[in-house]
Amino acid sequence: MGVVITGMGIIGPGFTSIESYTNILKTGTSVLKREKMKNKFIHTGRVQSEEMNLTFEKGNRYPKSAKMLLHASEMAVQMARVTPRDYKTAVIIGSSGGVISEVANHTSEMETGKRLGPYAIGNMNANTLSSSINAQYHLNGMSFTLANSCTSGMDALHLAKILIRSKEVDLCIVGGVDATVNDLVLQSFLPLRVLQTGETLSGPFSGGEGFAMSEGAGVLIVEDEKSALNRGADILGVVKATSITQDARSPFLSDSLGGAMLKAADECIGTSMPSYINSQALGIEENDAIEAMVYERKFTGSSIPITSIKGMVGHAMGASGTFQIIASLISLKEQFIPPTIHSNPTKYKNLPIIREKMDAPVESVFITTHGYGGNNGCAWIS
Repeated sequence: MGVVITGMGIIGPGFTSIESYTNILKTGTSVLKREKMKNKFIHTGRVQSEEMNLTFEKGNRYPKSAKMLLHASEMAVQMARVTPRDYKTAVIIGSSGGVISEVANHTSEMETGKRLGPYAIGNMNANTLSSSINAQYHLNGMSFTLANSCTSGMDALHLAKILIRSKEVDLCIVGGVDATVNDLVLQSFLPLRVLQTGETLSGPFSGGEGFAMSEGAGVLIVEDEKSALNRGADILGVVKATSITQDARSPFLSDSLGGAMLKAADECIGTSMPSYINSQALGIEENDAIEAMVYERKFTGSSIPITSIKGMVGHAMGASGTFQIIASLISLKEQFIPPTIHSNPTKYKNLPIIREKMDAPVESVFITTHGYGGNNGCAWIS
């Protein structure tokens, strides 16, 4: 018996449910907006406070990241039709920025002489992300907050698979979240010249135009297959394999040759062929080139379709891998491949990039993610 996914929930810029996210993927709609920062125009995807639905009594005191997690987790739990406290349950949340927005906000308040309230220290503690889920569902088992850069959501699924297969737990609430669309983070990225600053949107496989930073949360209910079948759960997907590697080069650099990324792909999918590849591909020259190299080396001579959702929903940092996983689960259910929008058709001509929605049989999806500082993560979902 394996590891399966029985529930999913999501919130992001302009979408607050699986249904609205599905519509974006099917229509190839971009939710990104253009805004001005330091005499430059950038493209971002922000989640508005009124879009978050909170059922938890004290949830309004939580940081934005935790609020988005609660929104998505309630959706996932309801879809799975499960009461988490009835099982051996672990909470695993991945986030690149954690609660960095809260740190930035409270620092600004101090600089203006404002007195900080009693919830400030808790809201600046990254553990709040996982502990908010524990409080919501009255869980007192294993609890983790992972800060593994942009692979954090994918890494959370990897840890869930390990814990379930080792019989440590029966069920995991797995989340990826980030609320990094703020002045501190955006201005810190500007010197790296990786943000989109052009007048018009560009996207994945665009030849180095950069990425649009977005935010949001995705949550999965991941279970032992036997336990899920015993309670009559609907299985959305099977986690056939996951893998993670590290470039081990620098906290500030990735390996431009992509050797560790290729190793992660080999460990994850072996010689199997997925129905399509859901690629991280951001629009950063190095990142796109690594994705292209992995495809060409790993799937030599094949015509497996490759797509990236980043042109539609932006790059939600630690939540991005979870967004990709959820998009893949939707593909498995609805039998289509989402389009890669805003790509440059003159670049990567040798890749079978899907630029318009494709209705096609989807039996499995191979997902790739990268993180600042050299993290790599892959998943194979069927």
